[in-house]
Amino acid sequence: MAKDKERSIARIWYTEQNKTAKEIAEKLNLTEKTVGDWVKKYGWKEERNARENAVDKRIDNIKSVIDDITEDRSSARTRLNELKKELKEAVANKDTDEATLTRTMISDIKKEIVGYDDAISKWNKTLENFDKENKVSLSNYLHVMDEIFKDLQGYDQAIYMATLDFQEQHINKVSIQIG
Repeated sequence: MAKDKERSIARIWYTEQNKTAKEIAEKLNLTEKTVGDWVKKYGWKEERNARENAVDKRIDNIKSVIDDITEDRSSARTRLNELKKELKEAVANKDTDEATLTRTMISDIKKEIVGYDDAISKWNKTLENFDKENKVSLSNYLHVMDEIFKDLQGYDQAIYMATLDFQEQHINKVSIQIG
């Protein structure tokens, strides 16, 4: 029974907190081999990989990339505005060499901004497609939840009965969100 509790804790630490088998073994006073055996036997590595590649995390990563590109674009826009002021000064001072150099720099920054715009557009499209491809249908979700509730009923009838209101509320909420 004690091993069951340790195994439950080890699973959470391994799959959700990305702790190593060695770290877990040390903290729970187990052998590294025991934890390694659990990782293999119960598919913890696959679970951890699935959690690390979860849709929400991938979407957050894409949004972070878009934010970074947008920030870089904003900096380029600021540099462009500064160069436009420098160009006006160079033209006013009749400094043709400085004006020519500034025009070239302005042209380069405009190309850079177009590149940022293109990258932002492509990442937004990726985000849009990713969202469409990874959206769970209501019928699939209901099928999974029915399986969970059936297993719960087989595992412990009292818990199943005590959660009937929760089950109904949860299914109603998800039906509205997804449906």
